Amino acid sequence: MTRHFTSAPISRDLVDELLDLCRRAPSAGYSQGTHFIVLTGSSLAEFWRITGSGEWFDDTGTSVTAAPVVVVPLADQSSYTSRYAEGDKAGHGLEDPANWPVPYWLTDTAMAVQNLLLLAEDRGLGALYFGIFRNAGALLRSLGVPDGVAALGAVALGHRAPADTPSGSSRTRPRRVASEVIHHDRW
Repeated sequence: MTRHFTSAPISRDLVDELLDLCRRAPSAGYSQGTHFIVLTGSSLAEFWRITGSGEWFDDTGTSVTAAPVVVVPLADQSSYTSRYAEGDKAGHGLEDPANWPVPYWLTDTAMAVQNLLLLAEDRGLGALYFGIFRNAGALLRSLGVPDGVAALGAVALGHRAPADTPSGSSRTRPRRVASEVIHHDRW
Protein backbone atom coordinates (compact mmCIF):
# COMPACT_ATOMS: atom_id res chain seq x y z
CA MET A 1 0.00 0.00 0.00
CA THR A 2 1.31 3.41 -0.98
CA ARG A 3 1.36 6.11 1.69
CA HIS A 4 3.39 8.74 -0.14
CA PHE A 5 2.02 10.04 -3.43
CA THR A 6 3.00 12.78 -5.83
CA SER A 7 0.31 15.15 -7.05
CA ALA A 8 1.03 14.29 -10.71
CA PRO A 9 -2.30 13.76 -12.46
CA ILE A 10 -3.60 10.49 -13.85
CA SER A 11 -5.56 10.64 -17.07
CA ARG A 12 -9.29 10.10 -16.82
CA ASP A 13 -9.00 7.55 -19.62
CA LEU A 14 -6.55 5.47 -17.56
CA VAL A 15 -8.77 5.61 -14.47
CA ASP A 16 -11.80 4.60 -16.55
CA GLU A 17 -9.83 1.76 -18.15
CA LEU A 18 -8.76 0.44 -14.74
CA LEU A 19 -12.29 0.62 -13.35
CA ASP A 20 -13.73 -1.01 -16.46
CA LEU A 21 -11.42 -3.95 -15.81
CA CYS A 22 -12.30 -3.93 -12.10
CA ARG A 23 -16.00 -4.25 -12.78
CA ARG A 24 -15.30 -7.62 -14.38
CA ALA A 25 -14.78 -9.13 -10.92
CA PRO A 26 -17.16 -11.97 -10.03
CA SER A 27 -20.78 -10.99 -9.57
CA ALA A 28 -23.20 -13.38 -7.84
CA GLY A 29 -26.06 -14.08 -10.20
CA TYR A 30 -24.47 -11.48 -12.47
CA SER A 31 -26.23 -8.93 -10.26
CA GLN A 32 -23.57 -6.31 -11.07
CA GLY A 33 -24.19 -4.21 -7.99
CA THR A 34 -20.70 -2.72 -7.76
CA HIS A 35 -20.31 0.99 -8.54
CA PHE A 36 -17.40 3.43 -8.35
CA ILE A 37 -17.37 7.16 -7.74
CA VAL A 38 -14.16 8.79 -8.95
CA LEU A 39 -13.24 11.91 -7.01
CA THR A 40 -10.82 14.53 -8.32
CA GLY A 41 -10.38 18.27 -7.90
CA SER A 42 -12.99 20.00 -5.74
CA SER A 43 -14.98 16.80 -5.16
CA LEU A 44 -11.83 15.20 -3.79
CA ALA A 45 -11.19 18.17 -1.50
CA GLU A 46 -14.77 17.85 -0.25
CA PHE A 47 -14.21 14.13 0.39
CA TRP A 48 -11.17 14.88 2.58
CA ARG A 49 -13.11 17.58 4.44
CA ILE A 50 -16.34 15.64 5.06
CA THR A 51 -14.66 12.43 6.16
CA GLY A 52 -11.89 14.04 8.20
CA SER A 53 -9.52 11.60 6.50
CA GLY A 54 -7.40 14.41 5.09
CA GLU A 55 -6.65 15.79 8.53
CA TRP A 56 -5.91 12.31 9.85
CA PHE A 57 -3.52 11.45 6.99
CA ASP A 58 -1.81 14.84 7.27
CA ASP A 59 -1.23 14.19 10.98
CA THR A 60 0.43 10.84 10.19
CA GLY A 61 3.14 12.48 8.12
CA THR A 62 2.09 10.77 4.90
CA SER A 63 1.25 12.44 1.61
CA VAL A 64 -1.88 10.40 0.90
CA THR A 65 -3.87 13.59 0.32
CA ALA A 66 -1.55 14.45 -2.58
CA ALA A 67 -3.02 11.53 -4.56
CA PRO A 68 -4.94 13.09 -7.46
CA VAL A 69 -7.75 10.50 -7.39
CA VAL A 70 -9.82 8.77 -4.75
CA VAL A 71 -12.18 6.02 -5.84
CA VAL A 72 -15.13 5.22 -3.59
CA PRO A 73 -16.29 1.64 -4.26
CA LEU A 74 -20.00 1.13 -3.62
CA ALA A 75 -22.08 -2.01 -3.07
CA ASP A 76 -25.76 -1.95 -4.04
CA GLN A 77 -27.59 -4.52 -1.93
CA SER A 78 -30.84 -4.14 -3.87
CA SER A 79 -29.17 -5.31 -7.09
CA TYR A 80 -28.64 -8.66 -5.39
CA THR A 81 -31.92 -9.02 -3.55
CA SER A 82 -33.93 -8.10 -6.64
CA ARG A 83 -31.85 -10.41 -8.85
CA TYR A 84 -32.38 -13.30 -6.43
CA ALA A 85 -36.13 -12.69 -6.50
CA GLU A 86 -36.17 -13.42 -10.26
CA GLY A 87 -37.49 -16.76 -11.47
CA ASP A 88 -34.18 -18.47 -12.15
CA LYS A 89 -32.86 -17.57 -8.68
CA ALA A 90 -36.04 -17.47 -6.56
CA GLY A 91 -36.94 -20.01 -3.91
CA HIS A 92 -34.02 -19.59 -1.56
CA GLY A 93 -35.36 -16.57 0.33
CA LEU A 94 -32.48 -14.39 -0.86
CA GLU A 95 -34.79 -11.55 -1.81
CA ASP A 96 -34.46 -10.74 1.91
CA PRO A 97 -30.95 -9.44 2.73
CA ALA A 98 -31.14 -10.97 6.23
CA ASN A 99 -31.10 -14.45 4.65
CA TRP A 100 -27.73 -14.05 2.96
CA PRO A 101 -25.15 -15.90 5.09
CA VAL A 102 -22.48 -13.88 3.26
CA PRO A 103 -23.60 -10.57 1.73
CA TYR A 104 -22.26 -11.05 -1.78
CA TRP A 105 -22.81 -7.38 -2.63
CA LEU A 106 -19.96 -6.68 -0.20
CA THR A 107 -17.88 -9.65 -1.36
CA ASP A 108 -18.20 -8.81 -5.04
CA THR A 109 -17.33 -5.16 -4.46
CA ALA A 110 -14.33 -6.18 -2.34
CA MET A 111 -13.10 -8.36 -5.20
CA ALA A 112 -13.40 -5.39 -7.56
CA VAL A 113 -11.34 -3.31 -5.12
CA GLN A 114 -8.69 -6.04 -5.05
CA ASN A 115 -8.61 -5.88 -8.85
CA LEU A 116 -8.03 -2.12 -8.66
CA LEU A 117 -5.14 -2.53 -6.23
CA LEU A 118 -3.51 -5.17 -8.43
CA LEU A 119 -4.07 -3.20 -11.64
CA ALA A 120 -2.63 -0.04 -10.11
CA GLU A 121 0.51 -1.95 -9.13
CA ASP A 122 0.69 -3.53 -12.58
CA ARG A 123 0.50 -0.08 -14.23
CA GLY A 124 3.24 1.34 -12.01
CA LEU A 125 0.85 3.41 -9.92
CA GLY A 126 0.46 3.61 -6.19
CA ALA A 127 -2.76 2.79 -4.37
CA LEU A 128 -3.97 2.76 -0.78
CA TYR A 129 -7.20 1.17 0.38
CA PHE A 130 -8.51 2.77 3.56
CA GLY A 131 -11.70 2.93 5.58
CA ILE A 132 -14.10 5.83 5.85
CA PHE A 133 -14.49 6.00 9.61
CA ARG A 134 -16.28 9.31 9.99
CA ASN A 135 -19.30 10.82 8.28
CA ALA A 136 -19.74 8.11 5.65
CA GLY A 137 -23.49 8.81 5.51
CA ALA A 138 -22.93 12.53 5.00
CA LEU A 139 -20.39 11.77 2.28
CA LEU A 140 -22.74 9.44 0.42
CA ARG A 141 -25.59 11.98 0.63
CA SER A 142 -23.30 14.72 -0.71
CA LEU A 143 -22.41 12.45 -3.65
CA GLY A 144 -26.06 11.66 -4.43
CA VAL A 145 -25.68 7.96 -3.62
CA PRO A 146 -29.08 6.25 -3.21
CA ASP A 147 -30.14 4.85 0.16
CA GLY A 148 -29.15 1.23 0.64
CA VAL A 149 -25.88 1.58 -1.26
CA ALA A 150 -22.84 1.19 0.99
CA ALA A 151 -19.31 2.53 0.62
CA LEU A 152 -16.60 -0.07 1.14
CA GLY A 153 -13.94 2.45 2.08
CA ALA A 154 -11.89 4.35 -0.46
CA VAL A 155 -8.85 3.89 -2.68
CA ALA A 156 -6.31 6.68 -3.09
CA LEU A 157 -4.77 6.36 -6.53
CA GLY A 158 -1.79 8.15 -8.00
CA HIS A 159 1.91 8.08 -8.69
CA ARG A 160 4.05 6.73 -5.89
CA ALA A 161 6.46 9.31 -4.48
CA PRO A 162 10.15 8.34 -4.64
CA ALA A 163 10.30 8.49 -0.82
CA ASP A 164 7.53 5.90 -0.41
CA THR A 165 8.69 2.84 1.46
CA PRO A 166 6.75 0.00 3.07
CA SER A 167 5.21 1.06 6.35
CA GLY A 168 2.41 0.17 8.67
CA SER A 169 1.54 -3.22 10.08
CA SER A 170 3.35 -5.17 7.37
CA ARG A 171 6.61 -3.86 8.82
CA THR A 172 5.80 -4.67 12.42
CA ARG A 173 3.89 -7.93 12.06
CA PRO A 174 5.29 -10.92 10.20
CA ARG A 175 3.22 -12.67 7.56
CA ARG A 176 1.86 -15.91 8.95
CA VAL A 177 3.51 -18.97 7.49
CA ALA A 178 1.53 -20.98 4.98
CA SER A 179 1.19 -23.98 7.29
CA GLU A 180 -0.76 -21.80 9.75
CA VAL A 181 -3.41 -20.80 7.23
CA ILE A 182 -3.62 -23.61 4.68
CA HIS A 183 -5.61 -26.59 5.92
CA HIS A 184 -6.14 -29.79 3.96
CA ASP A 185 -9.20 -31.93 4.52
CA ARG A 186 -9.93 -30.34 7.93
CA TRP A 187 -8.74 -27.60 10.30
